[in-house]
Amino acid sequence: MANIVLIGMPGAGKTTIGRKLSKALGRPVLDADDKVVEQTGRTIKDLFQEGEDVFRQAETEAVKTLAALDGIIISCGGGVVKRPENIAYLQQNGKIFFLNRDLAAIAGSVDKVTRPLLNSAEDRLTQLYKERLPLYLKYADYTIPVDEDFDKTTKYIIELVRKAGL
Repeated sequence: MANIVLIGMPGAGKTTIGRKLSKALGRPVLDADDKVVEQTGRTIKDLFQEGEDVFRQAETEAVKTLAALDGIIISCGGGVVKRPENIAYLQQNGKIFFLNRDLAAIAGSVDKVTRPLLNSAEDRLTQLYKERLPLYLKYADYTIPVDEDFDKTTKYIIELVRKAGL
């Protein structure tokens, strides 16, 4: 059974929708950032303090580990698309769903304390969105519009998963 891979900006709803999909489909949901912490024994913030490259390498190792599993839901960090090798791992046994949530809604929902790249507020969020949007669109098998009704979004993804035989 193929993996369901969720990508998108921080605050797009990957964690929440991942949990809802897990409950509805009876599949485990695993978070790539949690796997980074588990594998390194360090927080995301600590890794970023050594430099973004240090974190990105740890993220790649976590993605490689998760992508080798079967029939799971993988909730990825927002920057997973920055390394093509991450996408190659994820595509080996998964379909990628880009959760495309309005930037204004994201700005109102993100916790800037736990998200190192967003500490300099909305200007940085806009910059990240402009950098990442083309990558999200390039790598997505499915682009999912996300509004405030995460239940509706979850049901839509479930329909797509069932139609595709995932």
